[in-house]
Amino acid sequence: MLPVGLIVYDKNNNVIFSNQVAADALHTSARLFTQISAGQSFEIAVGDKTYAANRVDINDGAISFVILLSDISHWRNEIAEQKEQINELEDIFNSSYDEIFVIDGNGLTKRINKVGESYYGVPVKTLLGKNVKDLEKSGFFNQSVARIVLQDQKRVTMTQTTKSGKHLIVTGNPIFNENGEITRVVVNSRDISELLNLRKQLENTEQLAESYRRQLLKLSQEKARSSELIAESPQMKRVLEMVDKVAQVDSTVLITGESGVGKGVLASRLHKLSKRSDGPFITINCGAIPENLLESELFGYEGGAFTGARKEGKKGLLELASGGTVFLDEITELPLGLQVKLLQVIHEKKLIRIGGSKYVDVNIRFVAATNRDIRRMVVEGLFREDLYYRLNVIPIVIPPLRYRQEDIPVLVDYFFEKLNSKYQTNKQFTSEALEILKNYNWPGNVRELENLVERLLVTREDNEIGVGHLPDYIFEGKSRFPNRIYVLDIYPLKEATEELEKQLIVMAHSRYKNTYKMAKALEINQSTVVRKLQKYHLGASSRPAPIKTGKKK
Repeated sequence: MLPVGLIVYDKNNNVIFSNQVAADALHTSARLFTQISAGQSFEIAVGDKTYAANRVDINDGAISFVILLSDISHWRNEIAEQKEQINELEDIFNSSYDEIFVIDGNGLTKRINKVGESYYGVPVKTLLGKNVKDLEKSGFFNQSVARIVLQDQKRVTMTQTTKSGKHLIVTGNPIFNENGEITRVVVNSRDISELLNLRKQLENTEQLAESYRRQLLKLSQEKARSSELIAESPQMKRVLEMVDKVAQVDSTVLITGESGVGKGVLASRLHKLSKRSDGPFITINCGAIPENLLESELFGYEGGAFTGARKEGKKGLLELASGGTVFLDEITELPLGLQVKLLQVIHEKKLIRIGGSKYVDVNIRFVAATNRDIRRMVVEGLFREDLYYRLNVIPIVIPPLRYRQEDIPVLVDYFFEKLNSKYQTNKQFTSEALEILKNYNWPGNVRELENLVERLLVTREDNEIGVGHLPDYIFEGKSRFPNRIYVLDIYPLKEATEELEKQLIVMAHSRYKNTYKMAKALEINQSTVVRKLQKYHLGASSRPAPIKTGKKK
């Protein structure tokens, strides 16, 4: 049985034979078949089937021509599916964010998706059939990656600039046949113009930030040079004596004390009096810099060390401070991971930038400060013990302002002098107001005092600032604090008692200059005062007169 339909016509266009396959078609389309020209082909639908009809002339005896019918129903379904797949591939091809550029083995352009129009500034159909060498000569791109792939017989990735000014990163992938010959080159291109613009903006921003950073360092150094320490109390005088002494050596110093007592000013004084005074003085507030930026700020980085890094790299603050002094304020806020790296710098005097492999020598004197109980943090595992001992070579404790009452008047005078000059005024506290301030608790210490003086100076009209002008909280905290002893660390009781006694004697001697008044203030005998003055090598300003016996010589 034939797989095709067969219909035989005589010279009068009458059917003289048909097989079973052609029976249904013959029933509906017999007359139509007689109208087909020789060699003509067309499709007819019969029920749910589609046939391809072809006429073949015989002209042999009684037979004029035959009609051959082929069932193409399944072919049509396959063709429809193939068309749908082709359309889907076309949609995917043209909707790609990246350009797809297809070249044959001879360098002729076969296909380009629609994104290519924005790359070359012309409809892509104008480029089809053109050789990539000619397109290159015409300036559609500065160099053809496909030409290089055909030349080198391997995958090539490069940057490319197009006629419309786009910057592309392109990869040409060769497709080989079984003989090892390139039959196609498929080029994928991505527009990186926006990325280059963003990179340029980032570099400009980084340069601006670096400029601001250097200006801040300069201002910090200028502020450090202009800052002065005011000390009238025996406690602060001893602190300054210690500072002046240790400034001459390079030993690491750890300054402790409450917030606002002047740890930064003290660190500045250490630098100014040292042999490093001509070098940089850089303050690093370990609690103010975000943790994710702290390492790069301290240690710097090599070019390309991370996304967004400057290609030439950047020196860190520690490297910039070489030859000078680094003041590590709020040192207890430094993350444990960075404590290890800092310990290495202090110990070995060298560091490695982020992303680097070579050591950079640094010559730094370290001064650290904290207002927290660093020893307790060591015990609790919040601060490395080895770093603590590296920093605590020379400890300096700054007592709070409430324990050095003698400093308050001189500090007030200093602040008024500075602020009167700044604001072109001539203001002062009355003696009554000053006495109130001397007895205030000062939880914010010197910083709080300076802020209060400036606030009152700029808000009050009168040249004299009296008791009535002071804020209410000053009176609420007027009575002296109940806890009069300030202890920062564990100390042998015998030595602590002797030190406290010495401080009280020195303070009373400085204030009264008279053993009777000293005895009254300390609530001890006058003779005890004289004995204590001799013990601590302090001259008695007032001694009891010798007793007259009345006997003649």
